[in-house]
Amino acid sequence: MKVVELLKIGGEMLKLMSKHEVNRDDWRFVPMYEEFQVMRRNGVKYRECVKILAKDYHVSRATVERAIKRLEGDC
Repeated sequence: MKVVELLKIGGEMLKLMSKHEVNRDDWRFVPMYEEFQVMRRNGVKYRECVKILAKDYHVSRATVERAIKRLEGDC
């Protein structure tokens, strides 16, 4: 598949993501964010969630916090 073919397929979605300033790599954090939501519903404190997720996903706590903030945002 050529790049132009991929852009034709996903062009509208890419335009929408760009319009709402969605980071193109945030798809990697969706499972992490879903785990975060489950932990919070189960009463785990925010900081503890961040600590656990940073360890489980091998990223920094700051990365987890930034990803959560972006994924919780409205578009």
